[in-house]
Amino acid sequence: MMKSKTFLLTALATLAPISASIAQTPTTTPTIEYSQGLYKTVAPDWSKITWETLPPVQQPGFLTIPKNLISVFGYDPSRSWTAGQKVDSVVMLGDADDAFKMSALSLKSIGTVALPTTATTTKPTLKDFGLMQWQTPKTLVKAMPELGRVNLSKVPPLAALFSKNRGLGSSTVSQAIASNPQAADLTLDKIDLNKYSLDSIPGLDKAQLGKFKSWQQSYINQVPGLNQVPFDKMPQAINSGVGVVGIASVVLGTSEKGDARVGNNYFISGSVVRGDKTVPSACSAGKECSYLEMGDFSGSEGALYGKRWASGSSQQVSGGYGFLAAVNSGKEPTGRLVYGSGFKVALTGVNESKGTADFGLFFRICARPPFMQKTCTPYFIGPVPWIPVNENNLVIVGSGQ
Repeated sequence: MMKSKTFLLTALATLAPISASIAQTPTTTPTIEYSQGLYKTVAPDWSKITWETLPPVQQPGFLTIPKNLISVFGYDPSRSWTAGQKVDSVVMLGDADDAFKMSALSLKSIGTVALPTTATTTKPTLKDFGLMQWQTPKTLVKAMPELGRVNLSKVPPLAALFSKNRGLGSSTVSQAIASNPQAADLTLDKIDLNKYSLDSIPGLDKAQLGKFKSWQQSYINQVPGLNQVPFDKMPQAINSGVGVVGIASVVLGTSEKGDARVGNNYFISGSVVRGDKTVPSACSAGKECSYLEMGDFSGSEGALYGKRWASGSSQQVSGGYGFLAAVNSGKEPTGRLVYGSGFKVALTGVNESKGTADFGLFFRICARPPFMQKTCTPYFIGPVPWIPVNENNLVIVGSGQ
């Protein structure tokens, strides 16, 4: 057992080297005004923010899982992405399910909460429902047991699939599966899924995403309407973060260096550890350490007074846990889980002359192998430009977990 575990960690340790340099582009993220006392800021308007509206990823990257190890995960979380690619085409359902419980959604429930779109779209087909391509008649019946009692002729895509391998007349879907086990294991990508609407499989719209085989492997934009569901309407709504708010006192630039005398307790930025909690981490002594210094409403006695949020563009910390922690050399930008575990917020740059601090979101890849604990990469997918903060305004800190 120890030998195979060592092999797996070694295989993953070589994956996805990502540059620590960070570019920043303007963001038009929907916001609402938020104030506390004499101080104010703009906070994310989670009722209007969806996966589709998030700005694109600014840096390219990849993850490749060796083929002989994919069985450990139960699906293949491998992928690559380019700079400028939309987040909903990079993040898979399995990556953020603990944060938002998207597996509990169905196509029907998505339709009730998704924001209307002005884009001209054609009626979705089975091809647009990405996880259909690796389903089989057998896995569909497992996901939707009632489908087994439907006459095969009433399910055109399955009838087409069985006709490729000896048709079965007027039998039910379950009878067809029992009579032709070879065809029952054929994946639906063997037929032209563009020819069939979503309602060509009775009950498909009512099945929870998490019931389908390898649902974790589907990208968010491969589930019709999912990328238009506001984050505050997810089955597990996003944490607004405003439960803990500080004051952005001063920003200090790249001339700042880490000081061995300034320990972890001076910082609110750091690593994300198992349990998805932020553990503060001081800047490395002698290395560049630009940061945002905090103030507190309670003055010098407050918990946030004098605390520092270090820049993730200059400070990398340990991240991830389990097998996937070896990805990206085990490093992620220092930052905080302001809004929960769905993404990490990192300070990506400061401008001393303007008194501004830029932020970015970073995402990760997670898997939960059968009979094993969840494993996640460091937060290394990003940055996705986020809402900047001005000196003497509020800064949303969140609980960090």
